[in-house]
Amino acid sequence: MPKNLVITGKPSSGKTTLVREATLPYAAACGGFFTEEIRENGKREGFLLKTFEGKSGVLARKGMKSSLKLDKYGIDTGVLEGIGAQTLREAVRISKLIVVDEIGTMEIMSDKFRAALMDCLNSPKPVLATIRFKAQPFTDEIKKLADTEMVFLSRENYAQVKEKIRNWLKTRLDADTGGGRQEY
Repeated sequence: MPKNLVITGKPSSGKTTLVREATLPYAAACGGFFTEEIRENGKREGFLLKTFEGKSGVLARKGMKSSLKLDKYGIDTGVLEGIGAQTLREAVRISKLIVVDEIGTMEIMSDKFRAALMDCLNSPKPVLATIRFKAQPFTDEIKKLADTEMVFLSRENYAQVKEKIRNWLKTRLDADTGGGRQEY
């Protein structure tokens, strides 16, 4: 069974929802983060980054002043590197499972974030991640890493992929009787 499990799928296929549901029973053992849409009047206005430890920050927002931009979104490098990359570094050190939602265009704009992500993927700790569907050189390389399995998620196979993730988590975390987070 692979050490890293990476889920891909088209936008709105349910990647974040699936990872949240699957990791809920193991939250105390997890480190890393989720991204959430910021919606106003039914429209996506930006993205929030939230860690398992309760930290959060606006990762990107329409009209945000920033040196990093993606289309109409300004990206807050302080959140990306200060919360995102930092929580990944901490997760490698003390968590039993590292969750990265998501490895997307905004996230990979930062060298510090990419370095922290690669440290996670190359560490002995299991990583459960979501990754952009479309081709991009950096994310394409992640999809080819040894000891990493890619799973394509769609609305049609949601239940099967959820069961696969639950089984992967059980083999990685249920056998460990050590409880929650611990330092190595």
